[in-house]
Formats: sequence, structure tokens, C-alpha cells
Amino acid sequence: MNRLERLHAISEHLRRAAPNPVSAASLADHFEVTRRTIERDLAALRNAGVPLYSEHGRTGGHISIDRPGNAVLSLSVAEVSALLVALAAAGPNMPFNDAGSSAAQQLVESLSPSGQIAVEDLRSRVRLPQQHAVPKRARRTIEDALRRSVVVNIDYADSDGSFTTRSVDPVGFYNGTKGWYLIGWCHLRADGRIFRLDRVRGARLTTQQSGHHDVDQTLGWTPDELTTA
Repeated sequence: MNRLERLHAISEHLRRAAPNPVSAASLADHFEVTRRTIERDLAALRNAGVPLYSEHGRTGGHISIDRPGNAVLSLSVAEVSALLVALAAAGPNMPFNDAGSSAAQQLVESLSPSGQIAVEDLRSRVRLPQQHAVPKRARRTIEDALRRSVVVNIDYADSDGSFTTRSVDPVGFYNGTKGWYLIGWCHLRADGRIFRLDRVRGARLTTQQSGHHDVDQTLGWTPDELTTA
């Protein structure tokens, strides 16, 4: 998540929490950055005209005066439920999962109270297999590398449990039978590779621009059942 995205996410987080205050420490923990970074972000939001004020004291924090409005949508309970189930079925390693979860929450909030209860009832009737989640920071870093088109260094465990550090040009994502994969051009192998996201233990951005690679050619095969998202 880059800074612009984080600023928007902080603003939306405070809007949804209003009128309850949210502490800087809580925001820092939620967005996995330092408290100093959060304080700078809050100052930037205020300078940009976002209506925020602070409550001091043990239970104080930052409050948005800008109340969240309902989404201008007309979706049925079944339609919202279907989107939420699809998001859950894709699992915690789905690319851009954080953005999807935020959008899902806004969809739920756009419903009437009775609609929200009905959606929760339908969701409670669906059972999904548990998945081993990639550390959030690693997943967000890989997403950020793809958006910025920069090389990412990943700490990766292969099927035997052996660890290597790979420099990878992020090319795209692939949803296989065993979960989500990063499609990448591996500098170590000088070839296209797929990396199972739940085997990534850490990821770090670099400032090196990644090369341009065709997704299907890098993936190495394009069976009929594969389609774009």
C-alpha cells in the first residue's frame, strides 16, 4: 500500500468509526506502520481539508466529522451476499484483498439494517476451507511492486522447506488448485516462475524497475480453462 492509498484508507477508516475516536497507536497497528508515520499522515489529511479533530485523554483519539454516506447502488441481499462469499472463497491471499474487504464493507453499509441482518444470515450458512495466509506485509509489498513495476525481493520456501531469497519481476497473479501464485520473472533462474503466495515468508521492495513481460508467456502455459480476471 503506497502513501496515497494509505491516506485514503485512513480517512475511510476514521469515517466508518465516527463518532468514536480512533487512537494513533490503533491506526499504526492496523496499517502496520509507525505511530510517527500515522501522525504525519493525519497532518497531511488535515492540510488537505479532511475534517478531523482530536479528543485528548486516555480514551481519546482522532475523529472524522465527515460521516460515511451510503453507496449509490441498488443491490439485492443475494447480490451482496454473492460478492462477499466470492471474496471469502478467494481467500486471504487473493491479490488486493484489503481493497476488496473495504469495498465489501461499504456494500454492507449501503444496505438497510434488515438487509444487513439478512446478508449475515446467508453468509453464516456457507462453509469454506481454511487457508494458510501470507503475512499481510509481504502480500501488500508484492501488490505494491506489481503496481509500481519494480523488482521485489522475496524470501521463499520451496516444497521441501528450503529457503531462498529471490529477486523477481512481478508480472501478475495466478489462481491455481493449491491457492494463489505470483507470476514472476526470477532473476536467479533467468526464467519465468510461479511462486505460491503462502510460501512467501517476507518481501521487500527495491528501486529497480522491473522488465516488461507478457503474463501468459511468463506463466509458461495458457490452457483453455485459464482466463483473465
